[in-house]
Amino acid sequence: MDIKTTINRMRTGIRNFLTSDLWIKKVIPPEVRHRFSGKVMDAFAPKTDIPEPYVPGEHPKGINLYGFFKAENGLAQGVRTYARAMEKAGIPHTFLNTDFIGWLPQNDTTFDNQLTKENKYAVNVIHVNPDQWQEACGMFPREQFNGHYNIGVFLWELETVPEDWKPLFGYVDEIWTPSKFIADAMRKETDKPVTVIPYGMETPYDETLTRADFGLSEDDFLVLMMFDSNSFASRKNPGAAIDAFREAYGENPEHVKLVIKISNPKPEDVAFVEEHIGGKAGYTLITERMDKERLNSLIRLCDVFLSLHRSEGFGLVLAEAMSLGTAAVATNWSANTEFMPEGTACLVDCEMVPVGNAYRYEQEGAAWAEPDVRQAAAYLRRLKDDPAYREQIVKAGQKQIRERLNTEQTAEKIRKRLDEIIA
Repeated sequence: MDIKTTINRMRTGIRNFLTSDLWIKKVIPPEVRHRFSGKVMDAFAPKTDIPEPYVPGEHPKGINLYGFFKAENGLAQGVRTYARAMEKAGIPHTFLNTDFIGWLPQNDTTFDNQLTKENKYAVNVIHVNPDQWQEACGMFPREQFNGHYNIGVFLWELETVPEDWKPLFGYVDEIWTPSKFIADAMRKETDKPVTVIPYGMETPYDETLTRADFGLSEDDFLVLMMFDSNSFASRKNPGAAIDAFREAYGENPEHVKLVIKISNPKPEDVAFVEEHIGGKAGYTLITERMDKERLNSLIRLCDVFLSLHRSEGFGLVLAEAMSLGTAAVATNWSANTEFMPEGTACLVDCEMVPVGNAYRYEQEGAAWAEPDVRQAAAYLRRLKDDPAYREQIVKAGQKQIRERLNTEQTAEKIRKRLDEIIA
């Protein structure tokens, strides 16, 4: 390991400590915490140079894929879908884990026997957002990026890109995104190639699990909403889901339940949900850690998946729910609409409202959706009262995902783009 890489790892360790929940929450008020974290992150971010230009023919054809292989969040699921697609396409590859975030659990073992520190091939695909680019690449020697064709896989949930991200576009030769929604935002800020490579859905589940394994009743009509605290509850909008459920079924419904699953739960998010529920019947809150197979089993065992999000960069869990045969009710705005044509899901109208400082970056002029709770409630009632309608939505949704978002198509898009780059 070279000196610069060692220094970068030290910077990352300091930054992880200063921005960890264990320290920052004790002294920084929530309303200014995101601004403080940003300043700390800038001050202690590893410093790397822009890679030297790509040299065609210097390295063999293939892809070195970097990302959060062992984590349990959306970015991690994304890199694993690309990994499976590369395997299916028969593309020569190496997989390199970026485990620089100390507070992020590293429990997924899917690719453990394939992870390496080697960088063998001409093309690097770095599945890490610009705000984490310096840390991720700082883990590895600079020669792994010099002379290679570097592709950044960037995920974002608004139509405007954060100012802090823009300088990092100089570190890549190309950008990949899983949705046109993100691609359109990126193209406003760069003239470099932006390629849409959608995720391919693979949703393994445990057929032996029943509702009883999750403490749920076989007799109840189950509506599921879920979010990861690391993905910001403000964007996932759990309060609107609770309001829609209450509007649909009343204060203390019988044989109907809203299941709320929070991954990587933060105390303030749990407290918000509990306060919003207000001790009423009809709700089950689940915060236990689940591996992907168990989580997919929970989704499959519910009747409806409810997402009144304010914005999605892709909508991974919505696509998974549709694939698993759970009827989806979702906000009719952002990337999820790309795989939700009419009749495949229940799309909820919305109005656009300012984001303000409710998200990761305070961006002037940025807007996102405020879904219509009453319309969502009407969909929930119909899905319960009209089984034939629900079955129609389920079948159309499954067909859509299996035809449009499958691993074979993702593999073909990656293979084709790799051929173009090498050619």
